[in-house]
Amino acid sequence: MRVSIVHETTYRYQSPATYSIQYLRLSPQASRRQKVLSWKLDAPAPLRRWVDGFGNDAHVLVLDRPHGEIRVRARGQVDVHETSDVIEEPGPHAPALYLRPTRLTEAGGPLGDFADRFKGDVRHDPRNALESLMMGVREQVDYQPGITHAATAATEAFGARAGVCQDHAHIFVACCRRLSVPARYVSGYLGGEADGGLASHAWAEAWLEGEGWRSYDIANRLRPAGRHVRVAVGLDYLDACPVRGFRRGGLGESM
Repeated sequence: MRVSIVHETTYRYQSPATYSIQYLRLSPQASRRQKVLSWKLDAPAPLRRWVDGFGNDAHVLVLDRPHGEIRVRARGQVDVHETSDVIEEPGPHAPALYLRPTRLTEAGGPLGDFADRFKGDVRHDPRNALESLMMGVREQVDYQPGITHAATAATEAFGARAGVCQDHAHIFVACCRRLSVPARYVSGYLGGEADGGLASHAWAEAWLEGEGWRSYDIANRLRPAGRHVRVAVGLDYLDACPVRGFRRGGLGESM
């Protein structure tokens, strides 16, 4: 499937910011899953391209003059493989790195108890166990925007029994790591089936010994295929979010 993307992010300030630095992870890479036909980033100052520690294509934007707005626009076309059986790119690190918990992906308390239910299944039939874990997480946690925010940890979202795709991905990743299965967080885009619309999205990848990295869209209870454009990966949202930065001044921010 060919996906056309236009993604614009605008920050506005009631009083001007005097300095801003933004890290942008908005550029998909060619992989076994997808072919990038065209891609362009528009920003209010020159961008410095780099490859981050997780192998993501990233850019740095610096504004060192007073500004009341930052507008960044990503656009392009990507062809996506229409099968769910794609093994994802290995990346620069050994899978064991993705056993490391973070504040957003710890699995203690009730979440840990939930994950432990899958311990025996993961040992005997990991492929089917991870599919069951995906379904189980989604059954436990309803999709409800506005309940959580970017800094909500997996244990909090699980306790609230509600969240969005970011929370579903964090919970799945937390469970996998507790079960000694390497797992990483993925950010990207999801194309609509009927209306052709597009949305920012998050899902997860888990490592299966002897196979490699397999993708799981927990929010939609499916293995990604055709409509998912993969952009960045990391230990959690903070490593893979589209825009993350720092500013001086700029009171009254809206996005």
